[in-house]
Amino acid sequence: MFKMSIRATRPLRAIAMLTTWLLSANVTSAISQPQCTVTRYDDSSGIAQWYVTQIVQDRQGLMWFATWNGLNRFDGYELVNFKSSAGDNVDMPSDRFRDMMLTDDGNLLCKIEERAFVFDTRTYKFAALPAEAEKKALDRLNSRIIIDRPMSDTIEHRDQFGVTWAIGRDGTISYLADGHWNPYPHSLGRHRYLLYGATDSQGNVWLRCDDAIFKLTFSRKHLSLLPQDKPQHVRALYLDSRQRYWVSTRDDATIRLFDKHNRPLGYLGNDGRLHQNYTTFGSPVYHIMQDSDGRYWLSSKSGGLFRLEERAECVFDVQQFRHDTADAASPSNDNIYGAAEDHLDRLWIATFDGGINCMTSAGTFVHKNNGLHYPTDDATRVRQIHITDDGTLLAATTSGLLVADVSHNDIDSIEFKLHKRDAKRKTSLASNAVMYVLEDSRHRLFVCTESGGVDQIMTDDLLADSLEFRHFNTSTGGLPTDITLCAYEADSAIVVAGDGQLVKLYPDAGRYVAFGSSFWKKTFRYSEAAPLQLPDGRRVLGLQNGALAIADSDMHKSNYAPPIAITSISMHNGARDFAVTSLDTLTLATPEQRDISITFAALDYAEVGNIDYAYQLNDDESWQTIGRQHSATFLNMLPGTYRLKIRSTNSDGVWTDNTLTLVIVVVPTFWETTWAKALWTLLAALTILAIFCTLHYIISLKRRQKELHEAYLTLLNARRSEQPSTPADDGQPAMLKMKPDDEIFMQRAMAFIEEHISDSNINIGDMADATATSRSGLNRKMKQLLGVTPLDFIREARIRKACAMLKEGAMVKDVAYACGFTDVVYFRKCFKADVGKTPTEYRDDN
Repeated sequence: MFKMSIRATRPLRAIAMLTTWLLSANVTSAISQPQCTVTRYDDSSGIAQWYVTQIVQDRQGLMWFATWNGLNRFDGYELVNFKSSAGDNVDMPSDRFRDMMLTDDGNLLCKIEERAFVFDTRTYKFAALPAEAEKKALDRLNSRIIIDRPMSDTIEHRDQFGVTWAIGRDGTISYLADGHWNPYPHSLGRHRYLLYGATDSQGNVWLRCDDAIFKLTFSRKHLSLLPQDKPQHVRALYLDSRQRYWVSTRDDATIRLFDKHNRPLGYLGNDGRLHQNYTTFGSPVYHIMQDSDGRYWLSSKSGGLFRLEERAECVFDVQQFRHDTADAASPSNDNIYGAAEDHLDRLWIATFDGGINCMTSAGTFVHKNNGLHYPTDDATRVRQIHITDDGTLLAATTSGLLVADVSHNDIDSIEFKLHKRDAKRKTSLASNAVMYVLEDSRHRLFVCTESGGVDQIMTDDLLADSLEFRHFNTSTGGLPTDITLCAYEADSAIVVAGDGQLVKLYPDAGRYVAFGSSFWKKTFRYSEAAPLQLPDGRRVLGLQNGALAIADSDMHKSNYAPPIAITSISMHNGARDFAVTSLDTLTLATPEQRDISITFAALDYAEVGNIDYAYQLNDDESWQTIGRQHSATFLNMLPGTYRLKIRSTNSDGVWTDNTLTLVIVVVPTFWETTWAKALWTLLAALTILAIFCTLHYIISLKRRQKELHEAYLTLLNARRSEQPSTPADDGQPAMLKMKPDDEIFMQRAMAFIEEHISDSNINIGDMADATATSRSGLNRKMKQLLGVTPLDFIREARIRKACAMLKEGAMVKDVAYACGFTDVVYFRKCFKADVGKTPTEYRDDN
């Protein structure tokens, strides 16, 4: 094999010039409209040269682009360039790759000018072919479609959903539905030529043209936007008893009606009639409902409450109820956000400044100003009212959750209880800003809050003084957002409209699935409008700029499991090695290689920016989630064998069973092997033993010296008193045998001391002469045998003699002279230093 040269490695700066095309069609069009996302790549994206001649996907799942400036490898994140270089021993005529194909053994057969070369996808090296093999390779390449020939009128492709697409030479895109070709709202634009490149394993189509590459990603979601003359904030949605649905907007104050077949019926004017042309109602309607008598109630901001009675098809009599300072029985405020009917046919009205109003059958309004026992002025801003089957009212307010029993006739006796966030109680309401209350089919109650996520009421008795809440928010891990505006029930889950995303919450399991802009291929900002289910089964959600219709069946994410590839490895901050995609075992042979950085990629080309990763270094360790980061660094790895496991989500954010395992073997040096450890252990044991033996020898020597020292002092004293404790024939203590030379030495020393013990002029030189040694030899021998110097031994012998004489009652002065002291005062000082008593005290005590 020949050495491969990497001329340039350029990160993909923005998977460039991404264009997401989403249908904004009329609701009357097919609700199962297919979708196509187109991404453009060119030299500004990192491709080595804009002229791309072929596209191939290898067996690992990596994409390869043949260009007039070498090969480009693409893993969804970055483009890496491979081409010839000086000294690589591969005689390539240039880096103009004119064609490329995948061989049976998984390598890339490349046509460069009129030569054929092989690029090994395991070693990432180019190799020349023998003459005969090269001729066959060229014949094989030349028998394919001529790559520079413009395509025919269209390229047809059948996607994974069964939809047939056609891409025209002029860049137009269309799809086949109901036997007819339907133009897609966008095109690729005009190019000199447009050629098919490849269809990857995920079903994405790759096209090449005169200056770029296009990737087409297909999806099929039942998604559409309700038609509007201009984008407006949708604030209310309602389906009436005739299967018509009403859509109201906030800023331009329109109300538009549609029939059950999704056909627009017209705009409702304040005259009670439908108008085919754009018409404003006059007041922005925040809530629409129909009571048990079939009358419509429209809650408007600043316009009060409207009652509509239909006297003919889409012809209504309109009556308006507004606040009148002169009429105590009028509404308490004109900012009305919602209403609900109880089983006694009373209408409970939410005002945003005047609290809750009750409209009786007599048409009068009862509120905090004229008889309704309201808890506090803090709960005057009410957004929504929900009444349960047993007559319990729950009101979403900016100050908390308001609860009351409205099942009886006596309005005067109704008591309201306000439940707020309690800093001292973890099970209290998470946030006082309550947006919406939802009751599901199991009669569980969920409270959407503005900044605390969703709270589930866990207390059975809703009228209790204190309610217990279970929290689903970012703190508990139950939701990815704390901003929740409204909710509805679908597929045994609670679908919550949050901050730019829909979240499918499964309360029993305590988990969620989020559907954001990456899933819909478009960013939606939801409004507070209560979601609506259309007659065709789809859900409609209000947006800041319209209304979105989706099918419950599309609230499911892809189960595609993208393969994971190791894309590069760097050791000790060295150059990145890209020839690692087929690697299953990595051996680190030297200590310098133990700092490694591994880059990997989940080969999901739909949307790599939404993929999360996790890794595990050993089977007994927990998974480390690293988010969107697709690399891992390990420093100073200890010797041993590791099993690095890497897994990821797909582009829909779903964790899949795609675990890749890389065995990492860190080879120990000799000093890290078992033999070295055993040697170190042995050396340590021998060192400890040597220290122990040395200490034992020193202790034994010291003890022998002390015994011998004491014995000879005793012997001198015994000889003086003519009561020897050992036989006098050898002059040695009986139990302390010594070498003959040492015995002779000690006999001479003892004789000298005994003869001169009273001589104050005794000196070491005389003693050395008497023992037939030098002064240094005398000192060394005495230290060796007795552990003391000759002078110390003489001094101790004199003190011992003094003690013996004092015990016999001798005078201190006589004792001093007899023991070789010429100065009695000095004698007393030396005696007390050794014995601890003065000579007189010692004599008296003994």
